[in-house]
Amino acid sequence: MRATVLHAARDIRLDDVPTPQILADTDAIVRVVAACICGSDLWPYRGVNEVTEPLRIGHDFVGVVEQVGATVTNVTPGDFVIAPFTFSDNTCKLCERGVHTSCVNGGFWATPTRRAIWPTAARAELVRVPWADGTLVPPPSEPDAALIPTC
Repeated sequence: MRATVLHAARDIRLDDVPTPQILADTDAIVRVVAACICGSDLWPYRGVNEVTEPLRIGHDFVGVVEQVGATVTNVTPGDFVIAPFTFSDNTCKLCERGVHTSCVNGGFWATPTRRAIWPTAARAELVRVPWADGTLVPPPSEPDAALIPTC
């Protein structure tokens, strides 16, 4: 599988990386059809944040669910979904209060301190989405199929 990887400031490459797998019953695998570029992606690219090892980048994406873990109930394969810039379980006290960015079990995509736990980023062909039921949002209606790019 291909993904964007930042190797150093201003050195971004399209690398072959391992294909994501379901690691927990709460995971989903999503085929990315579009991902945004955010200022937090540009900080390490510009050298503001040091890059000491190759770093997968990207968040804020839309895509199509390819596979779900055994306990995922809110989305099914084939669903078009939106993913925010964080992942969250949607069950902790902070999520219940609407503060998903502070979820005790969640985090930010491709954060170096969480990479060992959540090795995923959105500028890739496929993304493993932890806490799929709390993270992925299906839109109220399916988009026009002609608007969804295919690879």
